[in-house]
Amino acid sequence: MRAIAEQSNDLEKLFARYHVGWTTRNPDLIASLHSDDTVFWVHDGSEPVNGREALRQHCIGLFAKYQFGLEEGRKLFGADHWIFEGSMTMDLLDPNGKPFPAKVEMVDVVTVNESGEVTRKDVYLNGSQKDAAFSRAGLDAGRGHQG
Repeated sequence: MRAIAEQSNDLEKLFARYHVGWTTRNPDLIASLHSDDTVFWVHDGSEPVNGREALRQHCIGLFAKYQFGLEEGRKLFGADHWIFEGSMTMDLLDPNGKPFPAKVEMVDVVTVNESGEVTRKDVYLNGSQKDAAFSRAGLDAGRGHQG
């Protein structure tokens, strides 16, 4: 039982560092916590991102294109993974230039190897919320837009 508690504590510390990478929009920190052969996949119809450097480049592009925040929800820790429920928040503009807040619920499923590196992150977005927000903003609500 003690070993499981220690593993959970280690995962919680890793999650905290990882979450800082996302909230501070730091692609180098995010990538440094992933394995060389990591898979990062937003399940919105886009292809997975494979490899640490490709993930770093993906995050650079994502942060340049979108300004978003994260609201935390539940965090569940297992022996070699965590599940994070939260919401992505964005301030968007409608086609007339009127600002409006958008919120897209999401679930992250993250697996970690014995070395404490993220080997895979799967992101599941609430597609109808994303499509509604992007449509209202006059943006392409198609695949590959979120992280």
